[in-house]
Amino acid sequence: DSAKDAGRLAACWAQYTSQEKMVKVAAKHGVELTFFHGKGGTVGRGGNPALYRAILSHPPNTINGRFRVTEQGEMITQNFGNPAIAERTLDIYTAAVLREAFVEHIEPKEEWREQMQRVSDVSCAGYRQLVREEPRFVPYFRQATPELELGSLNIGSRPAKRNPKGGIESLRAIPWTFAWTQTRLHLSAWLGVGDGLSSDDEKDVKELQTMYADWPWFRETIDLIAMILSKTDFSITKNYDDKLVDKTPELIGLGDEVRAKLVKTRQAILDVSQSKSVAGPHVQLLRASTKIRNPYVDPINVVQAEILKELRGMGEDETLSAEELEVKNLRRDAMIVSINAIAQGMRNSG
Repeated sequence: DSAKDAGRLAACWAQYTSQEKMVKVAAKHGVELTFFHGKGGTVGRGGNPALYRAILSHPPNTINGRFRVTEQGEMITQNFGNPAIAERTLDIYTAAVLREAFVEHIEPKEEWREQMQRVSDVSCAGYRQLVREEPRFVPYFRQATPELELGSLNIGSRPAKRNPKGGIESLRAIPWTFAWTQTRLHLSAWLGVGDGLSSDDEKDVKELQTMYADWPWFRETIDLIAMILSKTDFSITKNYDDKLVDKTPELIGLGDEVRAKLVKTRQAILDVSQSKSVAGPHVQLLRASTKIRNPYVDPINVVQAEILKELRGMGEDETLSAEELEVKNLRRDAMIVSINAIAQGMRNSG
């Protein structure tokens, strides 16, 4: 929810500093502190495929041999659905929590904190400018993604919105992230990051590069965003725009602007990590898995965009004949199948 409100980087930094403050208060009053982490499948909901490194990169003195976590959604089956995989998952948790006690944690320097606060403020402003202040955004979001259809399909344990009549702010974090995953844009995971990491001052860029090299928490945060960026797909995303978005200069132009932000974010990640591939340390694994999965997932995306177009072109249920209603229900079933297939294909982004 915090990432949906302020963007990925601002949310991560707010959680980092909040944990530090709670550790100090607990120590002052002699309280043994255990943080309870919610871990979903998506990066936007706390997911991280590099679980071992993620635990080791937590803020200093926030684990101390105690780590409580709730696995959510599709990750329950993925990590615990098979006895052998469940044992392996628990092995990783146990090894990381034990190892963390012997790791020499890096305390961020004061200049790193100041730089991170600048990055947080700028990225949050960039995120909110598009999501909250741009009047074209909500119509674009609802047309270019299956967000409206997700709300009407019986695929979740809770309603998609806290307030059915509300806007983006009332949307739950899961459908917000899920909708962007389906179109392969993954906007919720990277929007604002390019603004925060970019700077006209060469000193800022050099300091960010130093932070990436020497500060495990910052490096893990950047690498995770880089991994999601490597899963974005321009042609798939644009096909959704071409099929579903009203052919007005305003909405079509916004789609182009969003993809330009994606280009900026990719370049900013490469500049900070000084890497040749946006996938960073995940590059070899992603290259292998993508080569296998994309030939299957790409056509499903194309089919889903077509199904959305056809469904939206049909009237309300009560205005349809029996035959038309049967066709519509078949398309709804196909829609559910496509949603599940894409989510499985994206794995930790679905």
